[in-house]
Amino acid sequence: MNLVILAAGKNTRLDTGIPKSLVKLNGETLMSRHIRLFKKYGVKKFCIISGYGAENLEQALPELKSTHQVDIKILHNKRYDLENGFSVFRAKDWVEENGMKDFFLTMGDHVFDPEFIGEFVEKSAKLENTLQLAVDMPGESNKHIDIDDVTKVLVDDHDFIESIGKTIDSYNRYDTGLFRLKSDVFDVFQQSFDREEYTISQSVSKLIASKQAKSVLVEGYTWNDVDNPDDLQSTIKLMNESRL
Repeated sequence: MNLVILAAGKNTRLDTGIPKSLVKLNGETLMSRHIRLFKKYGVKKFCIISGYGAENLEQALPELKSTHQVDIKILHNKRYDLENGFSVFRAKDWVEENGMKDFFLTMGDHVFDPEFIGEFVEKSAKLENTLQLAVDMPGESNKHIDIDDVTKVLVDDHDFIESIGKTIDSYNRYDTGLFRLKSDVFDVFQQSFDREEYTISQSVSKLIASKQAKSVLVEGYTWNDVDNPDDLQSTIKLMNESRL
């Protein structure tokens, strides 16, 4: 199993001068935490997509490799001014060169309870869709989530995604930022780029019509998106409460 980690964003809302994935929480960077936890659940190769502050990630690479003893590749996205779907596409050659049939994808500024990751790894192995998205049910375990910023998802009774976006009115799940994708998903991203659509959600929308976008409910665990100073403080609080 292999993981792509997006870490190219410009950090406009949490500008510490370094990529958000290198922010330390309880003495460990978000990037190091990702590698440690996903390694625990069987991921052997990691591809980090850099952009803003790429030199900081390059400087951190030797220590990440030494600490975790895994294969880590950094690929630079020069067009990090575009949306996150373009960063996903930057991993295409890495996926093909390594002969991967599928791969995991997450964001460098997200934080997951370890058991959340383990449950998604197990559940997603049983499905055959091009895209599988870990979703959560709105409830007590995620009441700290910024409702204005979280990507919302509407799924049907069979867990197929019907719509996705930050501003949709009707929804019953939250997008947690963790995916399992088949390698042919890059064809869909290219179709989106041809229409100058660069978000992951826009490419997911293209898979909805063909019933190739499915949700995987991972409920009852804590996760967060460290996108701004409030998110950073809420994540620290959750860690101090042993919820992450």
